[in-house]
This record gives sequence, C-alpha cells and structure tokens, in this order.
Amino acid sequence: MKLKKLSIFTLKSYIGPLVLTFFISIFVLLMQFLWKYVDDFVGKGFEWYTIAELMFYASATFVPMALPLAVLLSSLMTFGNLGENYELVAIKSAGISIQKLMRPLVVFIVFVSIGAFYFSNFILPKANLEFQTLLSDVRNKKPAVTISEGIFNSDIGDFVIKVGKKLPDGKTIQDVVIYDHRSDDGNTNVTQAKSGLMEMTDDKMHLVLTLFDGINYNENLDQKGDKYEPIQITKFKKEIQRIDLSAFSFKKTDKSLRKKGYQMLNVYQLAFYDDSLSMDLDSTLDEFSTSSMRDYAYYYRYYNMNEVPDSILKKSGDKKYEDSLKALAVVNSSSNKTKNKGKKTNKAKSKKQDSKLELVSLNSDMISSFDSTRQLRIVVGALSQARNAAYQSKFSKDRVIAKEKFISKYKVEWHRKFTLSVACILLFFIGAPLGSIIRKGGLGMPLVVSILMFVTYHVFTIIGEKSVKSLVMEPWEGMWLASIIYLPMGAFFTWKATIDAPLFDSEAWHRIFSKLNIFSKLLKKKENA
Repeated sequence: MKLKKLSIFTLKSYIGPLVLTFFISIFVLLMQFLWKYVDDFVGKGFEWYTIAELMFYASATFVPMALPLAVLLSSLMTFGNLGENYELVAIKSAGISIQKLMRPLVVFIVFVSIGAFYFSNFILPKANLEFQTLLSDVRNKKPAVTISEGIFNSDIGDFVIKVGKKLPDGKTIQDVVIYDHRSDDGNTNVTQAKSGLMEMTDDKMHLVLTLFDGINYNENLDQKGDKYEPIQITKFKKEIQRIDLSAFSFKKTDKSLRKKGYQMLNVYQLAFYDDSLSMDLDSTLDEFSTSSMRDYAYYYRYYNMNEVPDSILKKSGDKKYEDSLKALAVVNSSSNKTKNKGKKTNKAKSKKQDSKLELVSLNSDMISSFDSTRQLRIVVGALSQARNAAYQSKFSKDRVIAKEKFISKYKVEWHRKFTLSVACILLFFIGAPLGSIIRKGGLGMPLVVSILMFVTYHVFTIIGEKSVKSLVMEPWEGMWLASIIYLPMGAFFTWKATIDAPLFDSEAWHRIFSKLNIFSKLLKKKENA
C-alpha cells in the first residue's frame, strides 16, 4: 500500500515537470524558427491563420528534439527536488531502494517511448509534408503591394506608380502618376491625375484605381517601328484602372510533389524505397562491371581468341567490335608473315569467322607484330582508349557514390524512427540518477546539467548522421552512436545512485585529491631515500 501511494506520488511529481518542460522546449525551438525565417514573413500580407498553421506544423516537427530534452530535464528536476527536500532519505530509510522508486516512472517512460515511435512513424511524416510545403509557399510568395508617398513603386507587374500624398483614410490619394509598361515600349503611356481612390477587390486579385481630373499621354510606335506617331493626349474627369495582382496572391502548391521525400515516409515506405534504390544501385554496378569486362575481353582476345567465352562478347550492339577484331586479325596475320619471314613462328590458334577470313593470335609482344607507322597508331589509339576508360570509370564512380549518398538518407530516416524512442529511455536513466545524486531541484542546476548532457547527445547524433551521409560510417553505426555512448553512462549513474556515491560532493573529491597528494609525497620521499 505504501509503495502504491509512493508510486502515485512519484508519477504526479514527474508528469507536471515533463509537460511543462516539453512545452517550454517547443516554445524555445519555435522562437528560434521564427528568428531564422522572420525576413520571409514580414511585408507579405499573410492572414493570421496562415502563420498559425505554419507554426503548428513547425511545432510538430520539433517534437523529436523537444521530447528527449523534456524527459531529461524533468527527471533531473523531480529527483533533484526529492533529494533537496530529504524525501529520498526518508524513502530509503523506509527500506525502499532507488530502483523501486524509479520502477513506475520506467513503465511510464516506456509508454512515452512507444508513443514517440508511433508519432515519428505516422504523424511526423505528414507534419513534415505539410510544414515543408507551406514553408516553401510562404518563402516564395511575393511581398504585399505597398504604395508609399513620393516613391516610384515598380513591384506591381507592368506598372510603375507614384503617389504624392495618401490621406489618413488609406484610400484617397493625390498627385498620382502611372507608367503603363504593358506594351514594353518604355514610358510611352503615362497617366497623371490630381486625386483618386485606391481599393482592393474582395478577392484581393485586383487593385482598382479610380482617378479624377487627369490626363493620359499615349505615344505609340508605328508598325515599322522606325518612327513615332504624334502623341495622343486625353483629358478625363474620371477614369478607372484595374491592375491584376494575381501574381501576388498566396497559393498552396500540390503536396504530392513532395510526397516521396524521405522525411515524408514511414518505416514500411522507407524500407520499400531502400530496396528499390539498392536494386537500382546493384544494376548500375553490374552494368559497369559487365562493360569493363567486355572491353577487357576485346583486348585480351587479341592474344588468345579461344580463352574468352563468346557469351561475353556476344551482346547486342557489339557487331562493330567483332568487325574490328576480324580486320585486326587479318592485318596481324599478314604483318607476322612479313616480319618473321624465315624464322620459326608460334603455331597460330585460329577460328573460322568467315569463308574468307581467319582469326589468328598475336605474338606475346603485341606491338612488335606491326611496323613503325602502325605502332604509332596503336599507341595513340591505346592512349585514347585509356583516357576514355578513365573518364568512364570516374563517371561511373561518381554516379555510384551519388546513389549511395541518396540511399543513405533513407536509411538514416529509417533508423531515426527508433532512436527517438531509445533516446527517451536513455536520457531518463541519466537524468533520474543524476537528480538523486545532485539533490538540487528547480530550474537552476538541473537546467544547466540537462542542457549540457542534451547538447552533447545532440552533437554525437549530428556527427553520426553526417558521417553516414558522407559514407564514412554504416547507417546503424552513425545513427546509434549517441545511444552507444550514453548507454554505459546511464548504467554508471544508476549504479552510483544506488550505492549513494557522493559523485558531486566537493568534500568527497577534496578528500580524494588530498589522499592522492599525500600518496605522491610518500613516493617522492621513497625516491629521495
């Protein structure tokens, strides 16, 4: 009964700080996001609900970073408060160990980790899709139409507008000058008016200018374009001009264009794309390997036609190589007969390819089978072939590396679905023992320690992720690097909390260093003696 009440008390003490620190972390990350993209939001005339929608999806994408931090900080705060108020001492004096005290919280954190996995697997991909699509639309939207006094505004399509004065009602304008550049003939169409009204249509797709007491100057080029017609001057009492603003409206792009991105997929979809891309990579490697072996076979077959299987050479599109082999074999045969006349020659291995052609093998020193002119041609051709082979190899290598890096992004995202859950458990087993050892509650010392521990964890995570994407480490090594490092740390701190080790007690450390100092003095005396 006592243990049950204690479990309920511990859970209540832990859940409150967890929720509080979680939303504080989300708020801090959200402020950082706004500070980063504030220039893309200002001056574009967004509705409040557009910004609110963007903030909501952004908050969802920050959960994988905010949740582990909240678990770590709340664990430190909870057990730090229990230690500072001597409640841990009372609990231990009642015969309840730190492991039994942590047991209900461990069960709770396991459920939190399971929920974190389902969030990262099902909700986070959709949030990433909505967030990245909306953020791209917001950043690409043109600034809202703003017409200031005494300034030529050239942002409104093919019009340049200058307003001498704007009255406080925001609609009435005076001393208006409008340059119409729709004909792309320069300043050939100018409108001046003493006053007017400037209004937006309800759908905000058009700017309506109602002008009073004005003059329009229109100077058009004739059809030949080599001389000007007389200026046409038109006076008016009232004129209405509608300027199209559809280019300035906010439009959402099709989300399906980003749907196949690795951040928008769940575990099963990531595994499917990983398999598909890996098969494509294997086919690229096989294609390069087959092509290289085929080129090698063409040259090697010059020496021994019988040792290279026809299956390597008999591919579609290889007829030009067979023809070149036939021609070269005939030349080699005649050259050998001329140069080695009167000497004993090796018996040629031949194969009937045609009723008039016979393929023969070359000498072991192939270049000596030809005269000096042909030797020069062969050397030049060989150098050209070598350069081409080097270029093809480099091209294929770059192509393979690019595909491997692309595949690594999908593998990184697949492992990330699980590292979030494991991070919550690991950071709990670091925060709870540290809180009981430090015995300081509140947001002072726990906040400093938690930020230090979490930043270190995050740095290791980033290092591992970058290493995987750079093909330096395997995906499982890079993505689980931080967890592998923090696992023994959590076990160490839990062990120290169990035995009540004075890990952060300054007096205990002072005693240890004093003993070391005495020990070093004794060693010096023995050496001097």
